[in-house]
Formats: sequence, C-alpha cells, structure tokens
Amino acid sequence: MDGANVKSIDAITRFKATIATARDDLARALAEADSDIDRAQLWIEREAPAYWKRQLTVRAEEVTVCKSALYRKQVTVSAKDSKPSVVDEKKALQRAQARLAEAEVKAKACKRWATTFQREVILFKGTMSAMQTVVERDLPMAVALMNRMAEALARYAAPEPIEVQAMLKALRESAQSTRRSGSADSVTDSAPDATDPTIESDAGASDASDAVSDAPSDAPSDPPGDGGDP
Repeated sequence: MDGANVKSIDAITRFKATIATARDDLARALAEADSDIDRAQLWIEREAPAYWKRQLTVRAEEVTVCKSALYRKQVTVSAKDSKPSVVDEKKALQRAQARLAEAEVKAKACKRWATTFQREVILFKGTMSAMQTVVERDLPMAVALMNRMAEALARYAAPEPIEVQAMLKALRESAQSTRRSGSADSVTDSAPDATDPTIESDAGASDASDAVSDAPSDAPSDPPGDGGDP
C-alpha cells in the first residue's frame, strides 16, 4: 500500500491561522454591530424623545417671549405719536414658531421610529444569528480539525523516535534468540537417551548376536530329538 502524499504540513498550519484570523475579524465586526445597534436604540427610544420633549418646552417659551415683545412694540407710541416698526419682532416670532413646529415633528417622529427600529433590530439579529453560529461553533471546529490534521501528519512524516527504535531492536534480538534456542532444543530431542531401557535391550540383543556368530562351527546346531540317534 502506498504511503500518503504529504507535501506541506505548513500549508495546513497557515490555513488554520487564516481561519482563526477570519473568526476574530467576524467576531469583532458582530460585536461592533451589536454595540452600534444598542447605542442607536438607546437614542431613539430614550434620549431622543427626552431631548425633543425638552425642546418643545424651551421653544414654546421662545414663542411666548417673541409674542410678548411684538405686543409691547405694537402698543408702544413714539414721541411723534407714531407707531414704531415691528418688523424685527415679527421675524423673531416667525423663527420661534418654526423652531417649535420642528420640535413637534421630531417628537412625533421619535415615537414612530422607536416602533420601526425595534422591528428592524429583531430582523437584523435574526439574520446575524447564522453568522454568530459560524463564529462561535463552525470556525472553532474547523481550527480544531486543522490542529488534529497537522498533528497526525506530523507524526506520520516524522522519523521513528529513539525509544521506538530501541524497542524494535530489542524485539528483533529477542526473536532471534528465541529462534536459536528453539533449534538447540530440537537437536537435543533427536539424540538418544542413555537411560532409556529400550536402548539397553537393543544393545543386549546385539551383543548376543555377535556371540553366536563367533561360536565354533563343529558345535551341534540342534539338540537330539526323542528316539533319535545320539
């Protein structure tokens, strides 16, 4: 079986670093978006209505002041028994009234935008929840996977440690020693045992056969039978 074609473990490490950087950037962008939404919501729902409510009071007082000034100018009679010009007072009153009208429009807009903005916030956060899942779960899982891949490939590509080499050498020597001792035991088992009684009886039979062959040839071969000649 062919080995794995491992070309660059560093490429996996660099890719893992890129994923980690992307995760940090996305997390920071989402946090900044949430912070901006919170600030805008606070302004629209609380600060802006309170601000324009104060402006309504202030600008209404300005209109009252301008009306009073115009009235005093209108009832004033000059030394020559002529009425003074009220052009400036009328312009001031018009500006004050315009500012008051603006405050009334803004106050109504705050109420309308508070409802609209709340709905848009819910829609935005629902859309961003998928991206939040990617940042909090998917990208960390990808980084962990890259770590495991890099470690596994590093172990695969690395040479055997000295401890492993020594252990393999000891196992080979033990196997060779076992084979040598097995061969010696087989030789010992094939040699005859001097204490075996079967071997002794075989040796006695061999000696008796040798004695018969060495006997003189004129010795009688058979004993005399019954009724036979001596």
